[in-house]
Amino acid sequence: KKVPHLVYICKSPVPDKATRNLVNKELPNTYSAMAMVSKSKLGKVIMNFLFGLKPSPIPMKSFTHDKAAMEWLKGYL
Repeated sequence: KKVPHLVYICKSPVPDKATRNLVNKELPNTYSAMAMVSKSKLGKVIMNFLFGLKPSPIPMKSFTHDKAAMEWLKGYL
């Protein structure tokens, strides 16, 4: 069964193209949607940029607070 996924964005290197391609291929097999929580505006910008280059295969949304993210994910249970 596919499940919603909550991700906390932290300081980490930007994934390379091969990694991004693998993630795009595998995400729909496991997850129904993904909410990304970042306290940093830069983290949010980077994630929006990465997924703007190649649209995500599942619904994705960025948040600054985890409560809002979890509320949004409930729609994908």
